[in-house]
Amino acid sequence: MSKIVTANISIPEEMLNSWQTIVNLLAEIIAVPAALVMRIDKDHIEVFSANNNDSHPYKPGDSEPLNQGLYCETVVNENRMLRVPNAKKDPKWINNPDMKFGLLAYCGLPVSWPNGDIFGTICVLDNKENHFTQTYQNLLLSFRDSIDAHLKTLYQNHKLSQLNDELKSRVHTRTKDLVDLNYSLNIEIDKRRAAEQKIRYQQRHDLGTGFLNRTALEFETENLLKQAALPTGKNAAVIHVGFANGRRIQSKYGYSVWDHILVQFRHRLGDLSHYNIITARPTSTDLAFLFFSDDIDEDIHNLCSQLIEISQSEFDIEGEKLHLHSYIGIATSQDTLCSSSILKFAVEAMQSCKDSGHKFSFYSQDISDIQKNINQLESYLLQAVRNDDLLLYFQPKVCPTTHKWLGAEALLRWRHPILGDISNETLIHLAEQNGLIFEVGSFVLRSAIQKAAEWIDHVDDFKLGVNVSAVQLQSPQFVNQVRDLLATYQLPAHFLELEVTESGLIADEVVARNTLTALSNIGVTLSLDDFGTGYASFNYLKKFPFDAIKIDKSFVHHLEDSLEDREIVRSIINIARKLGLKVTVEGIEKDEHETFIIDEGCEVGQGYLYGKPMPCDLFESSFLQQNTSNVDSYS
Repeated sequence: MSKIVTANISIPEEMLNSWQTIVNLLAEIIAVPAALVMRIDKDHIEVFSANNNDSHPYKPGDSEPLNQGLYCETVVNENRMLRVPNAKKDPKWINNPDMKFGLLAYCGLPVSWPNGDIFGTICVLDNKENHFTQTYQNLLLSFRDSIDAHLKTLYQNHKLSQLNDELKSRVHTRTKDLVDLNYSLNIEIDKRRAAEQKIRYQQRHDLGTGFLNRTALEFETENLLKQAALPTGKNAAVIHVGFANGRRIQSKYGYSVWDHILVQFRHRLGDLSHYNIITARPTSTDLAFLFFSDDIDEDIHNLCSQLIEISQSEFDIEGEKLHLHSYIGIATSQDTLCSSSILKFAVEAMQSCKDSGHKFSFYSQDISDIQKNINQLESYLLQAVRNDDLLLYFQPKVCPTTHKWLGAEALLRWRHPILGDISNETLIHLAEQNGLIFEVGSFVLRSAIQKAAEWIDHVDDFKLGVNVSAVQLQSPQFVNQVRDLLATYQLPAHFLELEVTESGLIADEVVARNTLTALSNIGVTLSLDDFGTGYASFNYLKKFPFDAIKIDKSFVHHLEDSLEDREIVRSIINIARKLGLKVTVEGIEKDEHETFIIDEGCEVGQGYLYGKPMPCDLFESSFLQQNTSNVDSYS
């Protein structure tokens, strides 16, 4: 038989459609912008199939000449998997042609004809760093095997066609070849069916744990509720388990470790076949259990007891022992027969459980109403931000010996016609929950800097304090935003004091340190707020470039009757003085408080003794009148 030239074999439309499905699934499952099948020629390499379910710079028919350091050319030349997590960090790949498209992560495998000729590659590319876990590598191998199976089938078909051309002279040999070919084709068909079954499994299951994914959970819930609606149907229930420390474990130990913990959690429940239970993973940190029962109330309580007991048991993570903080919400077919509603009800019950501190909670209309009120409040806040209905109050910071106003803290307020006045802490919490913290934080920062710029002509050294949330501190644009606002309103940086709490530092200390260092270099004053209430306050004074501290008011309220609080405040002031830090003590409400901080040499006091938070016009009037009086007294 003549040699088959694989370069001349065309790929049929049906097979191309199958490859299109494969690259689309790859891009979706691995969550990358580009998944490709490439075909190599003697002097160039061509995009043969490209996913069309995301935006990327490649399309079928695009080609690049060889010998210029392409990822796929290396895969073909070395006939092995190539994995580049981040080309920017790899001197070997930093100048590769795909970097011009911003695609800096790559993972690819060679694709071969059954005779050993290289067809090309199957690969995925990402525009951010991606280490392509073993699970994703195995997935890529599985799809490569499917394409290899297609090529083998195509090759055998081409071989069959060529054999037919030589049939007259090789009847006996042809008969034997046909038998062998038929056997080979059957094997390849079986492989293809197995690959398709694997794809269908991966479409319904979470790759990390093997549990049903969100889509499959919704499908199974709908089927189960249809059975529950029958006159002879059993009751159905959804138990949603949320883990309060799930994201922290994911962040600290990695996703694969968290996947293993969830599998362990389910394994410790043991055999639940008598519940007819289905286990699903609706989100990366949560689990859901769906089941049928004749005695739904008793089975729910028994299962919840097991879940609570397992949550309280120890899990070993890299030599550390920890417990999961689980919250359990339950909804049943007695609440609703709508699949989307019952899943939502279970989540609402879990959220209620988290707020109330109970170990598990059943859905009720009261829970739904509370959630609606929260949603309504968030909606009101969104309108307030868009309509510029928020306003700033100012509380003076005062020299305790002269009662001169040395500065102020800007505090957010919202006067709603129905809900009334809403305070700074509640607003910030709401804004962080619904993603409005950047808009709200920008409003506070802009408004405060604008006011400070108007006041600096009347004072020598007035500092206006603005609270900074953890979310703002982690933003890479925050420093530029502060710098631009100072330039816009022509406010010297040292007039602005940014107050940061410990919670803003622990989310990511490296990012927080870089941000605070950049702000300090600009000349902004940095203050550590609520000092003394955190577990590492003194440690943060060493790690971060703070200029001042604010001693929390919880220590001040009991100065008269608590020797411990007096010693704590005295020690903090002494240490701060030795470190060259200014000290503000908040919560000064009585003359005794003032006397104490004067005796200890504290520079700044803040509290109701000097003034409550007040609207801008009232603060401005009192502030300017005080400074005018001071000027007159010296003239």
